[in-house]
Amino acid sequence: MTLDQLCKSIGAECDHGGAIQIGGLTADSREVSEGSVFFALSGSNTDGARFVDSAVENGAIAIVCDKGADISAEVPVIRTDDARRALSLAASAFHSTQPHIMAAVTGTAGKTSVASFLRQIWEACGEQAAMIGTTGVFAPGRQDYGTLTTPDPVRLHALLDELAT
Repeated sequence: MTLDQLCKSIGAECDHGGAIQIGGLTADSREVSEGSVFFALSGSNTDGARFVDSAVENGAIAIVCDKGADISAEVPVIRTDDARRALSLAASAFHSTQPHIMAAVTGTAGKTSVASFLRQIWEACGEQAAMIGTTGVFAPGRQDYGTLTTPDPVRLHALLDELAT
């Protein structure tokens, strides 16, 4: 994916370095590697704008932020109406393959059990099935125990892409 394609996927103008190849996406400056696009999101505890310099030092090729953010950098800065939504859209475009069938389980109690039952039913019917949830990722030949109910958008779409192949 190029920077221009990323901009189109998030509905942003890209008038700088559109042919640059993207190596990854992240909203965590500690996870930036050469070729990454860093999403400087404002959060409840801190503002991603504080970490732009670190992200660029670590190899970020572009920064995505909200239009009102006070950010300048040595790399292209792409401004959007909603950088958090842009991260989700970009993650979906960057990791574009998804399973043909997905089920989501919501509610107060029993989500993990219901998701596990569904996975087991599909497997008993001869289907390849996986589960992503509080207990981790469970798929044929894989058991990664986790702690988060829902992974961040980049990890979620990377997982879906991986599970679909």
